[in-house]
Amino acid sequence: SYPPEARKKGYQGKVILRVQILPDGRVGHIEIKESSGYEILDRSALATVKQWSFVPAMEGETPIPFWAELPIRFELTRSESVPRLSGRSR
Repeated sequence: SYPPEARKKGYQGKVILRVQILPDGRVGHIEIKESSGYEILDRSALATVKQWSFVPAMEGETPIPFWAELPIRFELTRSESVPRLSGRSR
């Protein structure tokens, strides 16, 4: 999920993770192949992907481990990235 602190500061970016998918579909090792430029976004991407499960690669009928590259994008909508002013205009 988008870290609240990063959202508040307007941080955006893309993290590319290199992820080992185990034969049972769980995540094994994870490496940051390309940083977003913000440690808080990189950490969030790592923590999130560690919880995911995948359909494993198959060799015939046998599930096998494999490595995949996953891009994780952190993008704010225009309304989230533009400060809102409250009150009436004159």
